[in-house]
Amino acid sequence: MKLRLSPMQSRTLALSLLLLVISAAVAAVAVPTWLLHKRYDGYLEDYTDRLKRYRRVAVLRPAIEEGMKAVEARAGRQNYLKGTSPASSAAELQGLVTRIIETNNGRIISSQALPAKAEGKTAEPAKATISILMNATISSLLLILHTLETNQPYLFVDQLTVRAGQGRVYKPVPGVEPEYQVQLTVSGFALAGGGKP
Repeated sequence: MKLRLSPMQSRTLALSLLLLVISAAVAAVAVPTWLLHKRYDGYLEDYTDRLKRYRRVAVLRPAIEEGMKAVEARAGRQNYLKGTSPASSAAELQGLVTRIIETNNGRIISSQALPAKAEGKTAEPAKATISILMNATISSLLLILHTLETNQPYLFVDQLTVRAGQGRVYKPVPGVEPEYQVQLTVSGFALAGGGKP
């Protein structure tokens, strides 16, 4: 069965189809363009916001430089070991740690300077590291660790192993603290060539 349309209906149908095709063509071009503009607008807002933040930080530069000069003036060198070579830094570190341990009632069994490793650029501080094996009670160990971590020059406990020196059948004696075997690695930094921090 054929559908017969009047001339007015066929014109209306043709005009409707033409408008539909034109709308589809416009939508095929306009929607991706609109999405692309929306994406670029988002990027522009993001970059504008970043630029404003960077400008605010750039305005703070003189204040930051003054703060850095103030920190340098506060003798930052006291936070580093005085030794200028890896061997002298390790010897100074051994002396400091030995004094701290003996002052807090620890007994050193052995102390060994570990070989220095290159940390990167020569202008960076050189790291001196020693390994200590000692005996200490828990209260002495707490004092030793606290003193090491709060000392000047700054010292860092890198590794710590605590072993009980008593066997399984150990019976505590009232008023006597048991001693533990402690192995720790302590490190400190020295400025390369004795330079300024």
